[in-house]
Amino acid sequence: MLAKFALHFQEMVRLSNVVLAAFVLPQVAQSATKQLRAQTLLEPATKLSTHRPKAATQYYGVVNVGTPAQEFRVVFDTGSGQLIVPGAKCDDAACVAHRRFEAKNSTSAVQIGWADDPVKAIAEGEDRDTKSMSLMSTDVSGEFVRDKICVGVKDNVCGVTDFVTLLEESEDVFGALTFDGVLGLAPTSPDAKEFNALTSLFGARKAEKTMFGLYLSEDSKGGELTFGGYRKEKLAEELHWAPVSTEGTWQIRIEDITVGGVAVNVCAKGGCEAAVDTGSSLVMAPGNLLSRIMGKIDPGDDCSKRTPKLGFKIAGKVFEIQGEDYLEHSEDGCEFLLASAVSTGKGPSLILGYPFLRRFYTVFDQGKKRIGFALADHSQLKKSAALDSDVASIPLVGVRA
Repeated sequence: MLAKFALHFQEMVRLSNVVLAAFVLPQVAQSATKQLRAQTLLEPATKLSTHRPKAATQYYGVVNVGTPAQEFRVVFDTGSGQLIVPGAKCDDAACVAHRRFEAKNSTSAVQIGWADDPVKAIAEGEDRDTKSMSLMSTDVSGEFVRDKICVGVKDNVCGVTDFVTLLEESEDVFGALTFDGVLGLAPTSPDAKEFNALTSLFGARKAEKTMFGLYLSEDSKGGELTFGGYRKEKLAEELHWAPVSTEGTWQIRIEDITVGGVAVNVCAKGGCEAAVDTGSSLVMAPGNLLSRIMGKIDPGDDCSKRTPKLGFKIAGKVFEIQGEDYLEHSEDGCEFLLASAVSTGKGPSLILGYPFLRRFYTVFDQGKKRIGFALADHSQLKKSAALDSDVASIPLVGVRA
């Protein structure tokens, strides 16, 4: 689905009720609000096509859990803060179709009974808490485990963290997913700090090494996440930094939005709060704000008109995405990769998802509480520069419903 793969904890206030594709043209045969039922690796565009291949709706990479390592495919999500994977106790068809964490096969696994006692091991049969949450807009539950997790092709960034192993998954929502779970990259978690995956992975690193960089390829087929640094050769310009606007999140201030280089004046004096979200397949905004933007964009009844650039003014600089970044063409017409989101009033009013992140290389700097953006260099490199030994490279695979 063209939707946020969101981990909405009941304890957290998030943009959970998303009204998707509010401005889809009538020619589009496939609804953007359908549930994610199947995913395929993205194929190159045909020779006859004059448009990009359809955009990925999710990207996944690998995390290794336990000793010896058990491999899981996960979505790396800056909107949530902990690791969630199917557990061995889950015998639902959707769980069986995916990798499940087998605690008994890990010599370093520790069963944790209670979220408020995150390092105390419990014995088999002892009372324990069950975590209830909403995942993919479906209620699920799980148990707590503490174990080693590692990321990178050489497992060169590791930490010990508490995480959730699911006890249930519904077939209609989870059955056909290509990935197994989610690894949250938010600076904080709703439970104790021992549940925060980012804190565990960065450990006692120096502040200048507590960052990660995200690159998504222009053709949507893949990308790369780097932990502990970023790839300078993937930048087409210098990074432009914006301070995090809300403690414990990856949110920034958007000073205004532009269409075709002209300010729309939709943000108040203090700016619009925006989440930079690696788990969102769309750019989202409140309905009233989005309608003002859409009123200035006209692709034509046959989707043949050239659409203007859409810009976001961040820390004094306007970052513009092209028409092809937010408008997707097909044989049936075209579809906006923009959506209306219903907010509680306490969360971000904007979400910058994949249409924005494919255009700009993004660096999340936890040490200095800031996010850096630079136009991504999508040219093919003969050979990537070697990363420092304490920097992990995680290849990402793009998939689509």
